[in-house]
Amino acid sequence: MGLFTSSNNGFSIGDKVRVKYRGQEGYIIDKNGDLYMVSLNDGQYVDSYTADQLEKCW
Repeated sequence: MGLFTSSNNGFSIGDKVRVKYRGQEGYIIDKNGDLYMVSLNDGQYVDSYTADQLEKCW
């Protein structure tokens, strides 16, 4: 998978996303298997989420 290619669910590295159950927004910085690494709070916090836990921010 290239740096900016879309995956099957429409998420790509660099996309701005919201964690559904927390309401926090961040950017996808990596993908490892079924997990997306999301940088939150301007990089102060990084956590991994599945696609069903995320939604795109526009």
